[in-house]
Amino acid sequence: MNNPVAEMSSDLAASTATTTSSTYPYLRHLPLFRERQDPEFFKIFDVVNALPLDDTHCHLVTDRDAITTPQRYLERISLAGYPFPNYFPAGIYNRWLTGDEATRHDLDKTYGIQAKVDEMTYHLSQSIFIKFLTKELAQFLNCEPRFEAVIEARNDRGLDYWSYVNALFRNVNLENIMLDTGYHESCGRPAIERFEEAILPCRTHRIARIEEIQRELFSMDISFDEFESLYVKRLLDVMDGTGNFGKKSVGMKSYLLPHIGLIEPLYDRTLAAKSWNAMRKSYAELPFMERQAAFNVSKDLRRYTFTMTLEECLKRDMPMQIHTGDGEAPEVILRNQDPFYLEEVVRFDKDNMMRMPKIIPLHAGYPSVGKAAWLSHLYPNCYFELSIMTPFVHQSLYDRYKQVMEAVPLSKILFASDNYHVPELFWLAGRWGKRYLAKALTDYVVGGSLTFDEAIEAARMILYKNNRAVYNLRDVGFECSHTSVAHYSSE
Repeated sequence: MNNPVAEMSSDLAASTATTTSSTYPYLRHLPLFRERQDPEFFKIFDVVNALPLDDTHCHLVTDRDAITTPQRYLERISLAGYPFPNYFPAGIYNRWLTGDEATRHDLDKTYGIQAKVDEMTYHLSQSIFIKFLTKELAQFLNCEPRFEAVIEARNDRGLDYWSYVNALFRNVNLENIMLDTGYHESCGRPAIERFEEAILPCRTHRIARIEEIQRELFSMDISFDEFESLYVKRLLDVMDGTGNFGKKSVGMKSYLLPHIGLIEPLYDRTLAAKSWNAMRKSYAELPFMERQAAFNVSKDLRRYTFTMTLEECLKRDMPMQIHTGDGEAPEVILRNQDPFYLEEVVRFDKDNMMRMPKIIPLHAGYPSVGKAAWLSHLYPNCYFELSIMTPFVHQSLYDRYKQVMEAVPLSKILFASDNYHVPELFWLAGRWGKRYLAKALTDYVVGGSLTFDEAIEAARMILYKNNRAVYNLRDVGFECSHTSVAHYSSE
C-alpha cells in the first residue's frame, strides 16, 4: 500500500533539489509552490530572478513612513486608503491626523473619522494581498509571519531607513526607475534628490506631469494669451531644460483620462480660450462643485494643453504616459478610465494622417487588462505597462501575464510597479513580477511556443530592455551595465 506522506516527502525533496542555491532563498517559504512546479520553471526562474529590472512608472518615497503603525501602514500602501482624505471636507483629515488630542476628539465627533479608518483598514487587513505581503516580508526581515511582527521588524530597519530602502532595491536588482515627479506629497526638490541618492546605484530618470504645470498656472488672473505663452515656456523648460525639479525630463505624463473620459485632441484656440475664461470665472467655486461639472468647466482647456504637449513629445520621440484604469476613487470618475478612450490619442490624426506618438497607457488598464492589451496589439506605437496589476493581483499575476502576452508583442511590454508612499511596493513588484513571469514563460516553453532561450529573451525585454529602448536611454545600454548586483536581505 502506498504511503502518501512518504510520497509527499519524496516529491518535496525532489522539488527542493531542483531549486538552485541562488533562488532557494526566494522560495523557501513556499514549499507547496516549489513542490508543484515543472522542472523547467526552476531553470527559467534561476535566470530571470537574477536579471536587471527597470521600473517604467513609479513615484517618490520619503522618510515619513520610516516608522509606522500597522493601521497607518495599511492606509498608506492601499489604493483604497490612498485617497482617504477625500472622504472628508478639504483639510479635515490631515488636521485630524496631525492635531492634538482635543482637535482629534472634536473632529472625530463631527466626522466619525476613526470609525471610518478602522473599517477601511480592517477590510484591508483581510485581503489576500496583505496576508501574502506579510509572509514575503517576514522572510526578508527574518521575523515571525504576523503583520504586527512584520511592522515591528520594519520599524527596526526604519531607524536607518534609507539603508533599508536601498536593500529592497538591490534585492530585486533595480537598475533604472522612471520617476513621475507629479506626485510628491508637497515635498519638492530636496526630497526627490534625497530619494534618488538613497537608491544608488539604481538610476533615476524623471517624468513630468502636465497637471503640475497646469496647477502652477490655472490660479493666475491673466488672459488666455498670457496663459498659453507661459504654458509653452514652462513646458519647454520641463522637457529640455531644468524645469523638472532641477533636471530635464525623459517623458511626460497625463492624468486627463479619469477627469474627462474620451480624449479627443483639440487644436482650436477659440474653444480653449472660452474654457479658460469659464474656468477663471468659476475658479473659486470649483472645489465645491459636483466633480463631473467641475471637470467639464476646464475640459477643452485641458484637451488643448494636452494636445500641445503631445505635439512636443512627437517632435522629440518622447513617450507620453497616460493614467488609465485604476483610479483613486472618490476623487476621480472610474467609468472614464476605459483604455479604448485613448484611441484618438494613439492615432493623433492631423491633415488626414495618423502620426502615432509613443503612448503608454498606465496600470495595465486594470481591471480592463484585455482592452489595454488589444489597443497595444493593434497600434504599433501603443505600449503595454504592467503597474498596479503588478503587484496588487499578487499570485494571479501568472494568469494576467499570460493574458497580456497572448496579445501584446513581447517587445512592447514594460515592467512597472506604480510604487507610492512605501518602498515595499517596488520590492513586491520585483519579487512577484519575476516569479510569476517565470511561471508564465514556463508554460510557453513546456507547450512548445517558446524555446528556453526565447523565454529568457522575453524576460529580458519585459524586465528592462523595452524600457531602455522606448525612452532612448542610450547611455544605459540594453544589458546589465555592471556586474550582478548583490541581493541583500536579512536572510
